[in-house]
Amino acid sequence: MSDSYLQLRNIHFRGPKAEAQLEFHSGVNVICGASDTGKSFLADSIDFMLGGSSLKEIPERAKYDQLDLSLTAIGDVDFKLKRSMSGGNFQVFDLSEGDKLEPKTLKQKHAHDKTDNLSGYLLDKIGLLGKRILKSKAKGTTQSLSFRNLARLVIIQEGEIQYAGSPFWSGQYTTKTSEIATVKLLLTGIDDSAVVPDADQSPDNSRQIALIDELLSDLQIEIEDLGEDQEELEQQLERLEGSIETRREELSASQKILDELVSMRRRLFEEKQEASERLDEIRDLLARFRLLSQHYDVDLKRLTAIQESGSMFAHVERVACPLCGADPDAQHLDETCDGDVEAVVAAATAEIEKIQRLQAELQTTAADLTAEAEGLAVDLEIVEADYDTLSKEIQETVGPDVTEVRASFSALVEERSSAQRAADLYVRYDKLVAKRTCLVEDDDSPQTTGSEVATGIPESVAHEFSSTVSEILKAWSFPGECHVYYDKDSSDFVIDGKPRSSRGKGLRAITHAAVNIALLEYCQLNGLSHPGFVVLDSPLLAYFKPEGEEDIALRGTDLKERFYDYLIEHHGQDSQIIIIENQHPPERIADQVALTVFTGNPSTGRFGLL
Repeated sequence: MSDSYLQLRNIHFRGPKAEAQLEFHSGVNVICGASDTGKSFLADSIDFMLGGSSLKEIPERAKYDQLDLSLTAIGDVDFKLKRSMSGGNFQVFDLSEGDKLEPKTLKQKHAHDKTDNLSGYLLDKIGLLGKRILKSKAKGTTQSLSFRNLARLVIIQEGEIQYAGSPFWSGQYTTKTSEIATVKLLLTGIDDSAVVPDADQSPDNSRQIALIDELLSDLQIEIEDLGEDQEELEQQLERLEGSIETRREELSASQKILDELVSMRRRLFEEKQEASERLDEIRDLLARFRLLSQHYDVDLKRLTAIQESGSMFAHVERVACPLCGADPDAQHLDETCDGDVEAVVAAATAEIEKIQRLQAELQTTAADLTAEAEGLAVDLEIVEADYDTLSKEIQETVGPDVTEVRASFSALVEERSSAQRAADLYVRYDKLVAKRTCLVEDDDSPQTTGSEVATGIPESVAHEFSSTVSEILKAWSFPGECHVYYDKDSSDFVIDGKPRSSRGKGLRAITHAAVNIALLEYCQLNGLSHPGFVVLDSPLLAYFKPEGEEDIALRGTDLKERFYDYLIEHHGQDSQIIIIENQHPPERIADQVALTVFTGNPSTGRFGLL
């Protein structure tokens, strides 16, 4: 027997102020009780924690925001999955080390042959990682096996267990090939990775469809490698747009501050230049004024000498005129001549007074300029200090902040571009799918099947598996001879010559349960991979809501007792069956199963799941 099986151990709902949990055990687990107590929600929650995209909305779940699911991997370690009830990625905890190890994040989106996502992580536990299943028998294309392909075979909810179609096929023609290929993989242990895609080009629309299928196959591989679904990318793009807008506002504000500081620094630089130029001009003027003052001093000394020399003529002996040579008696003192000393002295005196006045004005001007220079020097020192402080602030604080915000903004833009390219893959994929659908609808010519890949369950395996289903139905005392065979065309079973799908809801539910349990037992008996557990919601529907004469006749049999007896006998520690039912199991087997009763009464026992 293969040891690559899983078993559920505990499901735990957590909220800020509320908690609810339910334990599971090896063997047969029965959850029963009143309607509207959360029994079907339990199956939906298990499916959600094994990769389902969303969780059903019920009023009772409003108190909880997180969901845990603990599992045992037979032959491996126990682990716990944690997920927000809003969906998204998972965290996985290795329970062999308690809470010592940090959890790992598992992506919700399946990626082929990788264990960084939930699907790959679970497939690795049961020995099916990296398997491929047939997608199109006409073109021979394959797809990566996801745990979601297996989930519908082991978690059968109430609406599905009554379904009139095949237990192996959801009814969607686009997924029929892959769904039957999944069952074939479980029953044979052989995947479709060896299938080579058909390269032959068909005429008319078939030729275009073949090309689109090839493009879709390539895109599907790229999308699987991404490991993120379209919703995650859209949410990521929305978050990035918000972050980019925030960064743009921050960058705009930071740049505005930087521009204002640069403008202030420019004004200070201009003031500094203006003050420096004025100081240079004053220094030049004062230098010239010093030279002029020196000239004034020289002129004053010369004129003073003339003045003093002329004054001395009044006190000297009369002699011949030193200018014209006239004798004293011949001199005309009442007349002037070209050498009139008194006139010269008077002129010198007047010039001295003028120079002294100019010299006083020069000193005043020089003093004013010196005072102005001293004031400018003080102002220049202040402006230079302010300029240096502002330059330091720009270089050490504001400038780096702007650079950092600009770099962050550029990184976000690049990340958005990358996410947009990834999202465009989905857009291209959807457009190609729409185009292919149009081509298929327009193509009226029948497609040849000569080159199709052989699909479905091999005849010998189908016969052997049908015998297993027959044995289970006989053990349950199912009405009739229980001759079962697998009809390849309908992908369903014919029981005693009557298609299973043509029977009432009750018989469909019971036979659906028989097929899923037979699949588990067949895999265990032959050492084949299988998730290792089965969850059945309302398999005994005929005992609660019979429909038609067949269901009413079934209600009068002992199938219910034999159903539980068989499960207890064949599913012990190495297997796990979880039955969700309204009615209680027979009292005599209550201590042989893990029984949980939802009373629907707040004052008695357990009211419900939440």
